[in-house]
Amino acid sequence: MNATIKNLSAKLKKLDFLSLVIAYVILFIFFAFTTQHFFSWSNFMNIVLYAATTGVLACTMALIIVSGNIDLSIGSIIALSGVVIGIILQAGGSIWLALAASMAVAALTGLYNGIMIAYVKVNAFITTLAGMQIFRGVAYLISDGKTISVASSDVLKWIGRSYTAEIPHAAIIMIVIVIIFALIAKYLAFGRRIFVIGGSLNAAYLCGINVRRSLLQLFVINGLVCGVATWIYCSQIGAAMPQSASGIEFKVISAVILGGASLSGGKGSIVGAMFGALLLGTLDNGMTMLNIQTFWQDVIIGIVLILAVVLDILRNKKTAKAI
Repeated sequence: MNATIKNLSAKLKKLDFLSLVIAYVILFIFFAFTTQHFFSWSNFMNIVLYAATTGVLACTMALIIVSGNIDLSIGSIIALSGVVIGIILQAGGSIWLALAASMAVAALTGLYNGIMIAYVKVNAFITTLAGMQIFRGVAYLISDGKTISVASSDVLKWIGRSYTAEIPHAAIIMIVIVIIFALIAKYLAFGRRIFVIGGSLNAAYLCGINVRRSLLQLFVINGLVCGVATWIYCSQIGAAMPQSASGIEFKVISAVILGGASLSGGKGSIVGAMFGALLLGTLDNGMTMLNIQTFWQDVIIGIVLILAVVLDILRNKKTAKAI
């Protein structure tokens, strides 16, 4: 019995996001006692529903940060691929063509980022910062800056706003994607290569890893995941807008860092990133129930981002001392 407890304790200590889980439980209890309708199944499902987009995006963002890179363009990718859906539906095209086209556009944005970072050797921060401007600019150009309604699409409603057995389909999609990428990160050669690349580029080259191809594949996959996130996002707001998802990249990065990833690369967790997304979603939900002004909510989320970065710095210092 004692040996079992010791083994369980040792496993828990190895979890990079254990402190996040504890913080989430404390936050959940706090809001349960301070708000009237927070502690209910329907409200928890609402939290998961509106955290789904962040949770989906956090899966590939976690791997990108593990690789020692970053992507600031994901919000603009959602805006661009969402506008593509809206334009095709507005022109009378089928929803399936619209969804396929949005995925193709999202994958192409990922291909652009991957080529610039892996082959042209432009810094990931600069590449994706430029991509943020380019993709959103194109979204404004092709939509003429107008909002396009997609609320009439039954398929989009099913993806982002419908339920099965009182569980939102968006939450099911998030959980499936989290499981897929958690398995990729732990068991597939591709996932292990990303960790090696983030830990040490020299070691990656010595191991015979094709770093450029791996990074290119990672950013294309990230583009595809942005395409899925676009479906959820457009469904939930019922519209395709060139200003969609503005600033979502900072929330996703916060979720990933809170989940145990290191900005210096080589370390991260897909499941931890999901918990980070849920914590931020719970924080949003609880603050809204407490009638905290939107401006203050932005300030608090910004403080959480700073704390996440500080936590990353402290973790790195602790690791360095241990070595």
